[in-house]
Amino acid sequence: MADQRDNILPSRRGVLLAAGALATGLIDMPGIAAQPPVDDAPLAAFVYEAIVTLGPAEEIGMTPHGQRVRIPITGGTFKGPRISGTIFPEGMDWQLVRADGFTELEAVYLMRETDGTVIQIRNKGIAGKGYAKTTATFEVPNGPHGWLNEAMFAGTVGPVPEMQTPAVRIRMYKLV
Repeated sequence: MADQRDNILPSRRGVLLAAGALATGLIDMPGIAAQPPVDDAPLAAFVYEAIVTLGPAEEIGMTPHGQRVRIPITGGTFKGPRISGTIFPEGMDWQLVRADGFTELEAVYLMRETDGTVIQIRNKGIAGKGYAKTTATFEVPNGPHGWLNEAMFAGTVGPVPEMQTPAVRIRMYKLV
């Protein structure tokens, strides 16, 4: 039985390699037209807007990668068409200020949906020169908010000038 499987695998590999080479244009086969590229650019659907309050920044120091800064997440709220609730006052944003003037962001914190569900978010991004974008992953218990586990998310980060305390506005979008 193992001998038959060994004989089948090389032929399958050959077919797959040939199909890949044909698709990428490495092989020209008369009579077979090349397929036009598929428009697979992601679209984005609004998920929520969060106002995240922040504690005082703590300078950690210069590392081989840049200046490390720690910013406590002290709370906040989020609201969208399918979810809304509060942000736990115990998260952290570890920032790395690079020599090129950009800052790498990595925030990990918890949110509580109004139905009591605890949602963990890990939000990583880059900010500088008028640009501030993130990607987020969620960890949510199985149930009504499980859809957060099953997609990619992108966000924007900006100031909240109307607030007296330090805060950021995060708008999160599901890539579809």
